[in-house]
Amino acid sequence: MAPLGLLCWQAFSPDSDLDAATAASGNWAMAWLAAAVVMTPLAKLWRGLARLLWLRRAVGLAAFGASLVHLWLYLRVMGDYAEPGGTWALVWAEAFTPGILTGWLALLLMLPPALASNDAAMRALRAAWKRVQRLALPAAALALLHMAVVHDGLMLALAVAALAGGLQLVRFFPATRKAL
Repeated sequence: MAPLGLLCWQAFSPDSDLDAATAASGNWAMAWLAAAVVMTPLAKLWRGLARLLWLRRAVGLAAFGASLVHLWLYLRVMGDYAEPGGTWALVWAEAFTPGILTGWLALLLMLPPALASNDAAMRALRAAWKRVQRLALPAAALALLHMAVVHDGLMLALAVAALAGGLQLVRFFPATRKAL
């Protein structure tokens, strides 16, 4: 999360490039989200990685935190383009364009898993906790669409989608873990 802290610090500089910081924060959010959704399939392939599955919660929360930083920077950018006091009107005006809507939906899908990522919520939800956590998969798909459309990251989005999607296929095969 240190790079995101640096992006936040730079955002307060009068000569900062908020557009570049917003794109960078989105890339970090996507990287953390992709890492979170591939941890289980990778652990299924390599037993040594199974010991690191306890980090999944922290990685998912890092993805959500990076998404919030991305949202904050986006709102700062919109504030620069809006008439005084018209930031929310400008945000609302573009909220339903396909590229922006995918970002909002991805963030909304990440909210329940983030809220359920504590021991008390996991105990209360019992087996339903897994269904809540699986919202990360459609969130990742929407985030990839957002990245491809809004941030002109089609090639990067396709590469991440191919890697993450390919690894998700491992879930459908019997466990064949290999020691590292």
